[in-house]
Amino acid sequence: MAVALAAALLPPAPRAAAAGPPAPPSDRRLAQEPARPAASREQFYLLLPDRFANGSPADDRGGLTGDRTVTGYDPTDKNFFQGGDLRGVIDHLDYIKGLGTTAIWLAPVFENKPVSVRDGKETANYHGYAVTDFTRVDPHFGTEADLSELIDKAHAKGMKVFFDVITNHTADTIDYAEKRYGYRSKGAYPYLDTEGRPFDDSAGMRPTDAAGAPYTPRVSTAPQDRKAPDWLNDPAMYHNRGDSTFAGESALYGDFMGMDDLWTERPEVVHGMERIYEKWVRDFGVDGFRVDTAKNVDMPFWTQWATALDRYAARHGRRHFFLFAEAFSADASVTAPYVTQGRLDATLDFPFQAAARNFASRGGPADDLAHVFAQDYRYSTDKTNAYSEVTFLGSHDMGRIGGFVAQDNPGTSDAGLLRRDRLAHEVLFLSRGNPVIYSGDEQGFTGAGGDVDARQTMFASKVPDYLADDEIGTDRTAASDAYDPHHPLYRAIAALSRLTRDNPALRDGVQTERLAEGSVYAFSRTDVRRGRDYLVAFNNATEDRTVTLPTGSTGTPYRALYGTTGEVRSDADGRATVTVPALSTVVYRATRPLAPPATRPALTLHAPDAGATGTVEISADVTGGGHNRVVFAAQTGDGAWRTLGTADHAPYRITQNIAASVPAGTPLRYKAVVVDSAGRTASDLAASTSGQAPVAPRPTAQRHWAVVHYRRADGDYTGLRLRTADGRTADFDGRDAYGAFAWFTPPAGAGDISFTVQKDGGADGPERTLDVAAAPEAWTEQGSTNVTTTRPADAYPAQDPTKAIIHYHRPDGDYDGWGLHAWTGAANPPEWNDPVQPVGRDSFGLVFEVPLTDRADSLSYILHRKEDKDVPADETLDFSLYGHEVWRVAGDPAYLTPSLGGAFGLDLGTSAATWLDDTTVVWRGTGAGVAGQQLVYAPDGGITLRHGSLSDEGRWLRLVPARLTDEQLAAHPEFAGFQAYTVDPRDRGRIAEARASRQVIATQRGEDGALLGATTVHPAPTEPAAHRPKRKSRM
Repeated sequence: MAVALAAALLPPAPRAAAAGPPAPPSDRRLAQEPARPAASREQFYLLLPDRFANGSPADDRGGLTGDRTVTGYDPTDKNFFQGGDLRGVIDHLDYIKGLGTTAIWLAPVFENKPVSVRDGKETANYHGYAVTDFTRVDPHFGTEADLSELIDKAHAKGMKVFFDVITNHTADTIDYAEKRYGYRSKGAYPYLDTEGRPFDDSAGMRPTDAAGAPYTPRVSTAPQDRKAPDWLNDPAMYHNRGDSTFAGESALYGDFMGMDDLWTERPEVVHGMERIYEKWVRDFGVDGFRVDTAKNVDMPFWTQWATALDRYAARHGRRHFFLFAEAFSADASVTAPYVTQGRLDATLDFPFQAAARNFASRGGPADDLAHVFAQDYRYSTDKTNAYSEVTFLGSHDMGRIGGFVAQDNPGTSDAGLLRRDRLAHEVLFLSRGNPVIYSGDEQGFTGAGGDVDARQTMFASKVPDYLADDEIGTDRTAASDAYDPHHPLYRAIAALSRLTRDNPALRDGVQTERLAEGSVYAFSRTDVRRGRDYLVAFNNATEDRTVTLPTGSTGTPYRALYGTTGEVRSDADGRATVTVPALSTVVYRATRPLAPPATRPALTLHAPDAGATGTVEISADVTGGGHNRVVFAAQTGDGAWRTLGTADHAPYRITQNIAASVPAGTPLRYKAVVVDSAGRTASDLAASTSGQAPVAPRPTAQRHWAVVHYRRADGDYTGLRLRTADGRTADFDGRDAYGAFAWFTPPAGAGDISFTVQKDGGADGPERTLDVAAAPEAWTEQGSTNVTTTRPADAYPAQDPTKAIIHYHRPDGDYDGWGLHAWTGAANPPEWNDPVQPVGRDSFGLVFEVPLTDRADSLSYILHRKEDKDVPADETLDFSLYGHEVWRVAGDPAYLTPSLGGAFGLDLGTSAATWLDDTTVVWRGTGAGVAGQQLVYAPDGGITLRHGSLSDEGRWLRLVPARLTDEQLAAHPEFAGFQAYTVDPRDRGRIAEARASRQVIATQRGEDGALLGATTVHPAPTEPAAHRPKRKSRM
């Protein structure tokens, strides 16, 4: 009682200070972070069930009856089912295991639409990527019981099983009422909510349905086209934007090769895909997924989906469930975010594939490999790093390594091709990552190209193209089975597998570059925990090479393990001299353990500069210690500390993505701990602050240039120059069918610009005026004051639709090494390292001609010199907007000519459009680069123009190009020659609301949504005035 009373009389304790941000993790805690993810020692074997082995002819037709257009089966046609199945895989598990395989990667086994028609051609979906039923095995491949047996027996033999899964698209069962399929961009064709308001789905969903889509979807009612689960039959679950060009926005929103592209931004789709694949984890014990077309799905989807699958798998006993993604790019800055932001465990290593092929098959420089491995820090996260990357040499999509070797080395003997093929596999197996063998590569398969030409059967074929293949390392043809464990490539791969199994450091030991010089690339592989050090060197020259290079130890003998014999010794500086035979690889192992580090490590941490946004780099300088690794952690604001990942060799660096949602000025705190081979640690702290993430401006027409076309009767354009009244000059370096053209940058906000054309310093005619605010491109002739902004059609002949022509001007005049990489639309897509070369050079610059596929709507391309791109983003030339020939200036993705421009200017004080009747609107001309047009209405008015955009997008009536009927022309002959548009049938229920509105505006948009034209709509002159909308003056 006395104690209680005394306590009561004590003064109150001071209030605890407000809790600060969580303290950084301890050095010990960070030092315990694993140096390697679980999946860094796998060896994959990729196979397509239809092409691997036919274990049960009973399922060749998938239980269907009829001809090949019904069953999909025709073993004489490479585009149809050949008869392979899951039973065939079961029967050949020992063959697969004999290569050293630890994981089988099965192409999709889900039920597919048996046959599809694309571009008038029937093809079977034997590949598995046109799924109708995600809940069952395709009957062509067998049953769920067969799949369970395969997984169980593979597990019993020590092999995991990975499924190839698809979340981007389903089979093509949706047609468009418009019967057109070119991609419709979000800018020109935004989604509309149920009230007709445009919205950007990436900023959040609104109530919408299929009527708000760019195209009008029509779902097939054929029983074979019914999808499962049932939610996949709702057309509102799809993007409905037309075919992807695989460039820019269309890579995310377009139909992949015509297949129905899921609207993965919708929460219903994310959760639906989670449930689909949780079933296969739960019911079949699959070990992981290879995710198809990851680059064609929005990043937030992956973050949610991968996290959900990881958690679900862990709850079902798969703590090391492994997800790796196909992100088709040879640029690590493009592929790595699927790991660091998308939370997938790895990607298919396309950058490695490109460099390995170039090195081993083409004799490319060692620097190419060095560049790839120098980007490895980009893949590090708290759960994975570059050692989990899934490396490969070829695939069922891009083509086989044997085919590449044969293509790259025409006229070379079989023995020579075999040496290069083997060298490629040595680079694959001895470099970091989990190597993939594509079934048939171990038997020397080649093929004429990618896709179906690289999908030969392992069993005897009846396909003429496959029978004509000249295989490497054997006299065998495709007329007989190809499961030969004595084939030289099978034996070479098995030997490499044994080498890496017996020496695990060669699989996932620290990889430290030692030399990249000419034809020789060398690195160390080090098992720091066991103190084992290895030296690996590749030589792609046709002669032996002797090089001196650093090692991981001083005064240490290194004994040959592979590719040579004998021993080399490092000197007191740790350097050793080795000879690498022609087109070969050598591997040496140190004969004694690594020496312990002489001094303790020390570390200095470098935070990103203040104002950091987006993806930033954090680095550390380390001194002392030896065979160090650095673990990085970060804290944003007062949030929890998060491990960023580990760097196991210099330069020690890592990336962090600072989300756009982080407010400017938010504290960014960092900690790094270095751990040396003796387990000693040191740490450092650093700090910075976030900046303001760039806010994407509303798109406006990118008119960087004013272009003047000039025609002289004698065709002599030498010494011709344009001079403006304010002293700007530009030479007439451009040439086209009209004559010559010059271009210059007009002053900001310019309107009328007076100019003269000079010939050899003297005036070549009168002064003229160009209104650059109204139109940035104009045509004029010698001796005339007339300047027209309408392209004179009679001066330009019809363009050749079989090719695209791109003229490329570099102001610095440096054209050496520049080429053009092309894909969608290109008849012969080149490899990145072998771009399309210019066909010539004129006074403007380089001229590229790209042959096109039949009925190509567009060409996707990149202008580049090795890894230097002219502009960062992929580009697409849409022929419907710009034609087949364009001119562009380096660094500017907007075409110089034809220039963007609407049929009318940006002026709400004018009425250049007429509402002819309830469903028809007319105006004069079409413009250039116009991707879409619409009526924007506001019931209460108030829309103004601000900085080239509308102050509010109101509600839309979408317009479809049309032709005036005879009756309309008879009633309104004054509109003969005008362009007519009709209101999209889906929007006609809102016409009355629009016509009763105080403001109706006709707009034209570029592909990015930039406003190219905006004018007030007025009624036809004969319409009763009572029905006319109120006109508003320009505000």
